Amino acid sequence: MESKKIMASGAFDKPMPSVLLIDDNEEIQTANKEYLTAHGLDVSCADTGIKALALLNEKQFDCIVLDVLLPDLDGFAICKAARTITEAPILFLSCIEETDDKIKGLMSGGDDYMTKPHSLKELNARINAMLRRGSSPKKQNGDLYIDRENKIIHALGKNVILSERELNLFLLLYENPNTFFTKKELLKKIWHDSAEIGVVAVMVLKLRRKLEFAVEVIGRIESEYGTGYTLHTQRRRD
Repeated sequence: MESKKIMASGAFDKPMPSVLLIDDNEEIQTANKEYLTAHGLDVSCADTGIKALALLNEKQFDCIVLDVLLPDLDGFAICKAARTITEAPILFLSCIEETDDKIKGLMSGGDDYMTKPHSLKELNARINAMLRRGSSPKKQNGDLYIDRENKIIHALGKNVILSERELNLFLLLYENPNTFFTKKELLKKIWHDSAEIGVVAVMVLKLRRKLEFAVEVIGRIESEYGTGYTLHTQRRRD
């Protein structure tokens, strides 16, 4: 049974958000658990991947904090396995700072990546930010959430990492559905006329390939008469 906070009147408040911490460092686990518990979270712990997956099969968690280096399974494998069980947001918390590992974590199904040594205050803030996203905006358009800050599109259970210009191009088309833009217009809006017009077609092709799996929730980028593009979708522009 999920933990509930009992108010002074004897009535029950809303259930505390539940968090699963997966880390084999006992000192870090203890510090994280004590701080998060003191800030209103219901915290469970696991020090191996096997224990973590067993807990995920037993209980529904609202958020998962996951280390990469564990004694049995690596965090990326655990993340992929967890994604077959739960849609709860996953925050990687690791001593590995390499960009490739951060990207690998996000591509394996993670929602955020934080490095050790870390601030407990920041950890709590990031968890609460993910809890807010998980409870509302991520479900605004089916299974689609656009993380503008990190330039990631979460769609149909997958994460797509975009470059800054790819994101700007996507947002322009997505926020103006079924609106036709000529190549010259896109060049001016995205590149500010600082590149050759041929780059527009190249980037549109890359964007199409990255997002073709999510046509049902995003729409399809189509060309018109070879001169420009539109995002064809059932949505209407507000």
